Order: sequence, then C-alpha cells, then structure tokens
Amino acid sequence: MDTITKEIQKQHPWTLLFADDVMLASESRDDLQKQVQFWKDRLQQYGLRLNTSKTEYMECGPRIEDGSIRVDGTELSKVNCSKYLGSKVTSTGDIDQE
Repeated sequence: MDTITKEIQKQHPWTLLFADDVMLASESRDDLQKQVQFWKDRLQQYGLRLNTSKTEYMECGPRIEDGSIRVDGTELSKVNCSKYLGSKVTSTGDIDQE
C-alpha cells in the first residue's frame, strides 16, 4: 500500500490508511472530489479498484454545502455516521467505539 499511496497521502488535514481501508479528510468538497478521483485513478494504475458501492462521504462543521461527490459519474453516498476500524464517526465530531 505504501508504494501505491506514498505520493498521494496528504499531511493536512490527513489521510488514514489501514490495510484496504482509507479515510480522507479535506477542508472543502471540491478538494475531496479531486482526492477521491485521484485515489481511484492511482489504484487503477496498479490493477486495483475503488469500490464505489462501499465508498461514502460525510460533511462536518458549520458550513454544509449543496451538491455531491462523484467518481466517474457515480454519485457517492452521503452519510451522517460512518464506521472506520470499529469506531463510529459522526458528522457532529463524535467518535464511539462499538
């Protein structure tokens, strides 16, 4: 995974990687849109694929923008709560272990 991702991992805000699970953070939907498409393209270069049916995004903070995120025309699911490595992360910033 390091070989595939070392050039696309972001220092700010952050990128979390564990095995085949990735969590990206961004300060804007537009930047996240670019990151997700870039990850999809990078994975494809190595014969891997982004499973868009399992890919979700969540907006946090005081400004919630209209619109959506798409990967090659497929709209990703927007959620208020997501599970990552056994913990539930919510759009209000709460993190609960299951």
